[in-house]
Amino acid sequence: MGLSHTPDMDRFWKAFSETMEEPSYWKRFNYYAWSFGNTKELADSLCDLVLEGKKTATCSLLRAYKGEEDELPRVGLYSLLCDGDNSPKAVILLKKCSLEKFDDISPEFARLEGEGDLSYEYWRKAHIEFFSQYEGFHEEDLVICEEFEVIYT
Repeated sequence: MGLSHTPDMDRFWKAFSETMEEPSYWKRFNYYAWSFGNTKELADSLCDLVLEGKKTATCSLLRAYKGEEDELPRVGLYSLLCDGDNSPKAVILLKKCSLEKFDDISPEFARLEGEGDLSYEYWRKAHIEFFSQYEGFHEEDLVICEEFEVIYT
């Protein structure tokens, strides 16, 4: 699910590293690069919401990770957010992470995702449509809910 590292990503990560205590540690860190969604347009629009400070959360189906535990989000993880062209845009820090049934996700969490008109109804409809790309999606499926903070742009 992550993106292959590019020279632009490496330069961005190096610049971020130099703002941190112990920059030599961060320069050696094997960062995780990723983007939102499954299209360039969706990746761009959701990345823009993050950069504008409107989107501070996201969620994904647990089964989309295909059992690759090293890819599972975890609190304290720094990662490199990219746009739809795989250009690095921000380093984010995962602040909260929980596992919920899709049906149990709260309107408050949905609002943190910053999408559409911010209503729970909009969020639910958009996510059912997106998650339906996974065969057999059901509203009882487990979803990883993440809250994050932009650390560097």
